[in-house]
Amino acid sequence: MGRHIPIALQAHKNESGNTTCLLMKISPVTPGFSAYGVTTLDRDVVYDDGYGEMTYSAAVGFEPTSLQFRGDMSVDNAEATSLMPVFDIPVSEADIRAGAYDFAACKVMEVNFEDLTMGHVTLQEGTVGQITIDANGLSFVNEIRGLVAQLKQSVCEKDSLTCRAPFGSQPIGSLIPGPQLRRGWCGFDAEALLVDAEVVSLGLENTVTFTVTPATGLTTNSLAPGLVVWVSGLNAGRSNEIDSNTAGGQITLRFPTDFPVQVGDQLRYRPDCNHNARDSSRGCAHWFGAEWVLHFRGEPDIPIGDAAQLETPHASSGPGMGAPVFEPAPEGMGP
Repeated sequence: MGRHIPIALQAHKNESGNTTCLLMKISPVTPGFSAYGVTTLDRDVVYDDGYGEMTYSAAVGFEPTSLQFRGDMSVDNAEATSLMPVFDIPVSEADIRAGAYDFAACKVMEVNFEDLTMGHVTLQEGTVGQITIDANGLSFVNEIRGLVAQLKQSVCEKDSLTCRAPFGSQPIGSLIPGPQLRRGWCGFDAEALLVDAEVVSLGLENTVTFTVTPATGLTTNSLAPGLVVWVSGLNAGRSNEIDSNTAGGQITLRFPTDFPVQVGDQLRYRPDCNHNARDSSRGCAHWFGAEWVLHFRGEPDIPIGDAAQLETPHASSGPGMGAPVFEPAPEGMGP
């Protein structure tokens, strides 16, 4: 892998002894969060990589694995382990656990810390994956993915029996509330389904089960599937999928919340779509009626071979069962 290295820095690296260290810059894609830097040196490094001066923290630091580069289009891969910050500098444990820095842009550079005017050489540039936290809670790991990893991603939609559109998504320029997508949008006003509520009691697991009031119009599992949007409390601004509910307002989430739910937390809840085309109780046909064919972003009638039926969700609901589907022609047509 060819890379540019300043002449002065290369001359320094050619010496029998050198004073180089690594810097890693993390630039999150989550709105409202600033970029931060860490270093392998035992003291902070203040460096300008051409995009503004930044302090690279030694207290958090990072320890990289071997950086791998190949010329056969395989994905460059490495990991960088950092200490969990104690005083929320330059990042906080709460933000890391909440996923604020997942899938951020990442750049690893090598500099001469005794003479930063020599510039830097970029060793790896790309993105990080989902940040993982060690079981002891003392460190977190960034999986560094090179730019080649982006070439492994699909650039077009694939066939699916279920709908690919997020429920409540809208086309770009729409005046209906909801996330706007360039393609594969739903078109239903899901914001209108949200009900304001408050947590009044907690279950055995305070990150999974809780009871809300009011339980307006709830029946058993009427929110399965469903969505909770947190308005206040430690989880404010985040959302969670609902696994089940009772008529009395007890809600069980599919996955635990990032932080414990507390009595008095404000939230909004609504039912969701199960992304099945002809399901008149919770699917696309329920929300759009006969017009579901205009909004469904999937191919519900794809023939599925017998061998793949057990591995394909909802395959049995489509006609054909792997064989061609023939429909009789109306009378009066044909030879």
